[in-house]
Amino acid sequence: MTRPILYSNRESGHSYKVALALRLMDVPFEQRAVDLNLPRERRPEDFRRVSLFGEVPVLVDEDGLAVCQSNAILDHLARRYGKLDGATPAARTRVREWLAWEANRLAMSFPHLRFSRRFTPAGETLEAYWTARMQADFDRLALALRGNAFLACDAPTIADVTCCGYLFWTDQAGVDLAPWPAIAEWLQRIRSLPGWQAPYDLLLASPPIEPGTRT
Repeated sequence: MTRPILYSNRESGHSYKVALALRLMDVPFEQRAVDLNLPRERRPEDFRRVSLFGEVPVLVDEDGLAVCQSNAILDHLARRYGKLDGATPAARTRVREWLAWEANRLAMSFPHLRFSRRFTPAGETLEAYWTARMQADFDRLALALRGNAFLACDAPTIADVTCCGYLFWTDQAGVDLAPWPAIAEWLQRIRSLPGWQAPYDLLLASPPIEPGTRT
């Protein structure tokens, strides 16, 4: 059987989410690194052919179906393999609520702050805005984790995978998790899961992102 193919970049937390889900599901996959320094129209032809938006990640599954956008890919994987999902319809609904929240909230704060501080500075005004949003998002995550091991269920799901995607890189943005011990403890539980690997260990090497790059 053909293995799934993941187009990724090692600085992309969205790529990491998908690679981590595949690892936790124990699904062997092939990985192809994409150089994000290249303009989208100059990225590899095989990638452009399957990437509707010109972005990583893209997963091409065993049937040849190309799926774009990390949370859509996570949903596809959970449904396809029956893993990292809620055990009941209600639990599966809760999982998808977190996918939507992450896309609208967390993915719009911390990843931008990290990118600004690590790669292409966006200026004090935007960084202050992203910091305020990040703090509100971290407060919400910590509240959900109060008394709970994982976000949507008693067991880890793709809700946890999507929300942790960038948070193993807090040090790169100069963010201290001390005010949010529930998040730090949750990340440690995720590290303890069979198959877990750190982002730079799991994601295939790719050219470093150059200052000024707009991915």
